Amino acid sequence: MGYFVRRKMMQSWAAVRKEDEARIARQTPTPGVAADANLAYVDDGDPMHLLDVYYPSGTTGLLPTIVDIHGGGWMHGDKDLHKHYGLSLAARGFAVVNTSYRLLPRTDLRGQVQDIFAVLHWLERHGAEHHCDLSRFYICGDSAGGHLTGLTACVQLSRELQAAYGVRPAGLEIKAIGIGHGMCELSDFQRVSRALGAGDKLYKEMYKMFFGRKPERAAWYGKASFTETAEGLRPPPVFLVSSEVDPLHKAHSARLAAYLKERNLPYRTKFWTKAQGEHLGHVFHVSNPEWPESQETNREMLSFFLQY
Repeated sequence: MGYFVRRKMMQSWAAVRKEDEARIARQTPTPGVAADANLAYVDDGDPMHLLDVYYPSGTTGLLPTIVDIHGGGWMHGDKDLHKHYGLSLAARGFAVVNTSYRLLPRTDLRGQVQDIFAVLHWLERHGAEHHCDLSRFYICGDSAGGHLTGLTACVQLSRELQAAYGVRPAGLEIKAIGIGHGMCELSDFQRVSRALGAGDKLYKEMYKMFFGRKPERAAWYGKASFTETAEGLRPPPVFLVSSEVDPLHKAHSARLAAYLKERNLPYRTKFWTKAQGEHLGHVFHVSNPEWPESQETNREMLSFFLQY
């Protein structure tokens, strides 16, 4: 049964891939930005272990630096998915690290976190060669990438989580993070699965991809959602982007805002209402960085980052 559930999910993501490719082909790259492209952060020949660094053309010194983690349900996409978004952020005076990472079901959640930490360690060694100032360092991500952003920030602060995910902490401080339309609570898969009429099939199969054939035995099981991993820690300030049109808004973005508020943790929200536009749906500020609403959102996120 698991084979058929996975096959159905892969078919769904193949359709999304075609839509993304068509959208990207229509978009125009932001001018005035240079790129150091296809840099291997793990030297194993794997195309999913490549990253790009974008920065304003003519840059000679070091710039505040953002690692951007793309979304795609942990199963879809690579760095090209966020190329136009990354270029638009870099044009505002940042070095932007746009990275690929291995996807489900080829790897599990632990492997994805290990890939992101491999990026951080690569930056420790090579960031200055690409205009990256790691004393002004931030991470952002959307949807599944938003989940991985929050998880990375918490793992960086916890020896227990580092042991569970099999990573070494990076020798840098994550000053702030941006989570856009994040799928931050993995337990929500059960609700989503039932709403789609899949019963617990989708939910159980996703958990097997995240944690292995016997999820409860994984060292990182129960240490994956934001509310699980952030408890007892002091995570970096969070900039939350969402919209009421986004089906993930209440269960994830609004819930995360409430969690941060209850614990008096620093955060800011940029939540768009339905009245402001039905087109402002899931990850609109990343998929369409040229829209005025996206530019406003991204400008405010970068301003928030620079406060820290």
